[in-house]
Amino acid sequence: MRCLPKLFAALTGVALIGASVAAWAQSPQPTMPASQAQAGGSKLTKVTLGLPTPPSVGSMWFDLAKALGWDKEVGIDLNIQRATGGGAVTALVVGGGADIGGGVPDALVNAVAQGQDLVAIWKLQPPGVPVFFVLGRKDSGIQDWKDLKGKKIGILGPGSATKYSTDLMLVANGVDPKDVEYVSLGGVGAYVEALKAKRVDAVGSWADPNERVFKPSPLWQNLTPLAATLYEGDVYLAKRDFVTKHPELAIAFNAMLLKAMTFYMTYPDRAVDLAKALIPELASADRETSIQNIIVTRPTRSLTGLSDPDAMHKYLPLALKAGLIKGVDPNKFDASKYFLNEYAKAAVDRVYGLPKR
Repeated sequence: MRCLPKLFAALTGVALIGASVAAWAQSPQPTMPASQAQAGGSKLTKVTLGLPTPPSVGSMWFDLAKALGWDKEVGIDLNIQRATGGGAVTALVVGGGADIGGGVPDALVNAVAQGQDLVAIWKLQPPGVPVFFVLGRKDSGIQDWKDLKGKKIGILGPGSATKYSTDLMLVANGVDPKDVEYVSLGGVGAYVEALKAKRVDAVGSWADPNERVFKPSPLWQNLTPLAATLYEGDVYLAKRDFVTKHPELAIAFNAMLLKAMTFYMTYPDRAVDLAKALIPELASADRETSIQNIIVTRPTRSLTGLSDPDAMHKYLPLALKAGLIKGVDPNKFDASKYFLNEYAKAAVDRVYGLPKR
């Protein structure tokens, strides 16, 4: 009889998963027409995806798609490999360890400068939407980016986007990054303590801690948020040869991503419940905190996957000056050749049953 509570809990968990899936199935959602290979009864095609972080609530859409079988709906058998950081994922793609990878434009451009023909097939953040910020203390005289000269700025670490995005904006505002002192703090908790103790004048932040940690705290009244509007967000990239030889796979991959992202953004409560039940690494995640994480970061997630070549052309000279990219002449680099939009557009058309453009 002692086993009955455990059995009941297990059955309840299965019932909750079933209810969540059933509710999702009855809700308005993108359709996923079968790929030609799947419709013809052929085997699934294995696609290896490199990702820069372990599974987390803030980036779990592929893990969720895999757990729910949405990869197989488009004829793909998705295999996820992990690396540490966008640069490492780019190296994984270049070395043949992954077909597609989650990386950053800087790493893509640097790889191109070294003779690697990589292309981006989906942009994770909408063009023009800031992902990173610097929060500067007003009592340190910080009202603008130029006011950061000579100040101490807390960041996650020297290889993090909290530093790269700040470097870029400093250069854009006429401040040499060498004229600030970076302090590696490692996490948001340390940010809060460092600001309280006035050990730093500012911190490199992003949407989630801005909304859930800093705005509700007394610290917010003394902070000036500076948006890193020029920093380009993450992309999913691949070798040009891969997408040229397998255009249907690239479109199918994007279609799967679009369905997963739409579900993730539209139904954060169901996404979290399913993730906790189906993704072992997220089983202990706090439900309410996780839901709020998705809600506050929704503006930074794209449902079109489109890159803005004009924004990239403005970005490149600044990135070169800030040391984020090397070996590229911004005046000769054709962003539209490497940041492709046709695969994202085709995926949207396929998911929503639209005629070809």
